[in-house]
Amino acid sequence: MGVAAQGPAPDDPSLLLGEGRLRPLPQPLAGLILAMDGALAALADEGGGRDDLHALRNHLSDLCVLTEETPPIRRAVDRLAAAGDRLGEAAVALRGYERRWRRPRLGKARRALASLERVLAGARPSRIAVRLDRDW
Repeated sequence: MGVAAQGPAPDDPSLLLGEGRLRPLPQPLAGLILAMDGALAALADEGGGRDDLHALRNHLSDLCVLTEETPPIRRAVDRLAAAGDRLGEAAVALRGYERRWRRPRLGKARRALASLERVLAGARPSRIAVRLDRDW
């Protein structure tokens, strides 16, 4: 995802902006991005299945609760949800030929996640997040 080569550690979800400037995501969103990436990786693994797809959907739901809804965020969430569903179809497929579709679908899902991460750089907390006093 969007981590610079000379920037933070690989587990620090930061975004590379403009002329090499890094802008970290707020902690709740950064944690959700990492969790979604883990759910995608688990879904693409040989043992991946419905539970991993549900985990991805739950993380997306949490993200929607924490951020103010804007059209770019809504589109990015929809794109990742659709890519996750397509990856999930391949993961739970019983026929062997559909399992080979996991790799390309994982690539598309990860690109959708990276797009969501970029969009979230300018996100504002939702009213619910403010009321819950989430660290933003």
